[in-house]
Amino acid sequence: MKKVYGILIVLTVLGIAAFFVLKNPLGMLVKYAIEEIGPDFLQVDVRVSRANISASDGHGKLNGLKLGNPKGFKTDFALKADTIDIVIEPVSITRDVVVLHKVIIDSPRFNYENGKGGNNFDVIQHNVESRLGAKQGGKQDKGDGKKLIIDSFVIRNATVNYNNTVDLPLPDIELHDIGRKSGGATPAEVTGIIIVALNAKIVLALAETTAITSVGGVAIGAGLAIKKLMGK
Repeated sequence: MKKVYGILIVLTVLGIAAFFVLKNPLGMLVKYAIEEIGPDFLQVDVRVSRANISASDGHGKLNGLKLGNPKGFKTDFALKADTIDIVIEPVSITRDVVVLHKVIIDSPRFNYENGKGGNNFDVIQHNVESRLGAKQGGKQDKGDGKKLIIDSFVIRNATVNYNNTVDLPLPDIELHDIGRKSGGATPAEVTGIIIVALNAKIVLALAETTAITSVGGVAIGAGLAIKKLMGK
């Protein structure tokens, strides 16, 4: 009988191990959070093709991230990234504050497009700010129970296309200790911080590129936008 119990225990352990290795529940949970919570905050479609994260050390990759555009814009996406490297603290998934030690988005592609209500990233930023305002007004956001701390967030080797006219290199973005001082930031707050930083870098790239000025004096408008972002 002890042997039977022993076999059952071994099979159970192997079954749990196989579930973590083959099904990758941590990766599926992250994928679910991105695709379910992301659109609620950004008001655009958000998709991830695959998420593989080790349940033991938290190292993993997200593949095929696509951030759609708000309604009224012609390009079919605002952001595409083939691979995102992440390091998550596995045990934090079950806690109120999820800790991401590292997020590296390498060689993503952005579409920066002007529309009637401003550019697409301005609209996305406004959507996030609206969600934050709704939360402060007492409404409950989806995913409010979870907060985030991101020790290091990096976007590097990025390219931005301006109005389907020209591709520009985007200055690297490095953010550190997001949500650390406050003991965690809501997903909307984190998204807002990243979108503001991204928007500023895109505007700088446009302002510093002489090719854009020949398209129609966009650098002047970009300079004004920079002052607005910086509060000057």
